[in-house]
Amino acid sequence: MLRHLVLFFVLLGFWVLLSGQVDLTDTHQRYLFICGIVSSAIGTWLARRVGFLYDEGDVGRIAIRQLTYLPWLAWRIVVSNFDVARRVWAFNPRKCIRPHMIRVPYEIESDLALAIYANSITLTPGTVTVMVDTEKKEILVFALSEVSSSGLKDMHDRVRALEADK
Repeated sequence: MLRHLVLFFVLLGFWVLLSGQVDLTDTHQRYLFICGIVSSAIGTWLARRVGFLYDEGDVGRIAIRQLTYLPWLAWRIVVSNFDVARRVWAFNPRKCIRPHMIRVPYEIESDLALAIYANSITLTPGTVTVMVDTEKKEILVFALSEVSSSGLKDMHDRVRALEADK
């Protein structure tokens, strides 16, 4: 029950952050705020109905630990953007760009952390998650260069730390 309550307030907070509808004295904004409450409640109810919060490990711990992971990921995205731009705009891109596919093993347990890892790979320019094989516990990744794929182990360790029991 606590997980559902936390999810509800996270969804509502995210909705308020994106919409900016917090002036409850205005009739129009009050109506929109009520719509946000209803939307958050429906989202929470659907998550509960499909069993999302029970299969994902400690969602609260992962959410709190993401406060340190997300700035690191944002920085990696910026650095990778510059690396890809440098390679594309090089005098001889054929020497700088070496596209290849690699299989990256993972030791992540929860589906939520695995989704975070796979999406983080795709969000980072120069790498794309192509396939996740849960039986072999490996991810097939397309990388633009050797440098693009070099940070995947560090990313894996950071995502694994999100779900670790510490």
